Amino acid sequence: EIHAEVQLKNYGKFLEEYTSQLKRTEDALDDSVGDVWDFSLDPIALKLLTYEQTNLMKIIKTENKVLNKVITVYAALCCEIKKLKYEAETKFYNGLLFYGEGATDSSMVEGDCQIQMGRFVSFLQ
Repeated sequence: EIHAEVQLKNYGKFLEEYTSQLKRTEDALDDSVGDVWDFSLDPIALKLLTYEQTNLMKIIKTENKVLNKVITVYAALCCEIKKLKYEAETKFYNGLLFYGEGATDSSMVEGDCQIQMGRFVSFLQ
């Protein structure tokens, strides 16, 4: 019993020290992250992407052939969705977001709205 109590006390000390160490690390990271990355002022951002080097068909291998087909379809759809999302973010978001900005109704001459819409249709095509 004495040996067990000693081990329990040692374990309690270890947990207290470890908790305080984690708290100090967390506090240090919170301060440094806030100072380093100011999203409104920093012109550079890191984009870390992982690239899988294997074929999708090599990853999806089970004994059930129907399940293989279903998983393959869903995986292909997920890949297509990621590609379409990236394309939308890079090509279309800014155009859609800023369409019609900068011009007021009073400053536009007759027909300017139609010309602007015509240019925007070609953007969407």
